[in-house]
Amino acid sequence: MKRSVRELAELIDARVMGDGTVEVSRVASLQSAAVGDLIFAEEEKNFALASQSLASAVIAGEFAAGSTSSRPVLICAQPRLAFARAARLFRAAGHHEAGVHPTAIVPSSVRAGTGVNVGAYVVLGQGVQIGDNTRIGAGCVMGANVVIGRDCELYPNVTVYSGVRIGDRAVVHAGAVLGSDGFGYVRDEKTGRYEKFPQIGGLEIEDDVEVGANATVDRGALHRFRRTPRRIERDGQRPRQHRT
Repeated sequence: MKRSVRELAELIDARVMGDGTVEVSRVASLQSAAVGDLIFAEEEKNFALASQSLASAVIAGEFAAGSTSSRPVLICAQPRLAFARAARLFRAAGHHEAGVHPTAIVPSSVRAGTGVNVGAYVVLGQGVQIGDNTRIGAGCVMGANVVIGRDCELYPNVTVYSGVRIGDRAVVHAGAVLGSDGFGYVRDEKTGRYEKFPQIGGLEIEDDVEVGANATVDRGALHRFRRTPRRIERDGQRPRQHRT
């Protein structure tokens, strides 16, 4: 989807120097930029190279305000942040069309908003709720009463246990498991045997959280366990003690 530089500047809180009618359709790195691309220069030393590239427009800091670049420049206080926001806009425009693949299992009790895409061989449990414009990738499995917010992206083969809540704009990469039992056991001092501690708490993934591929985020033992905005990577993110 093409956007004019002027339109993009309004969306990412930047001001335009040069021709605001120029259109861009994607983001790119400085090294791979081609016509139609948007790039950024976070430091003044990179701006000269950005100006000589094939990119159609450049995001830059205040240091570029007096430049005579032959292409439009979007001036803002935080070029890298503005570039990330622009990338998200282009990515959102390219989302898959709404619909449910014929191989997906979707009970009548499931409630889905507008623009939702459910991929091949997805299995949704009873009472699942899915917000607007969320995409569920192929092979995902959702337990009963899972709640997923709007504008989320769940990549293939994600497993979400019953009762888990996922906020808005969350990204869960392939193979992740959300809401499984924590590693909680109690030792009987008389026999030396270990018995499983109850894992009856919940799990809430809050707004704007990204969960990495093959990560596992367990439920709380007795209370709801929350993950706040950050990226959850695979290593070192699985709780090893029960949470109360």
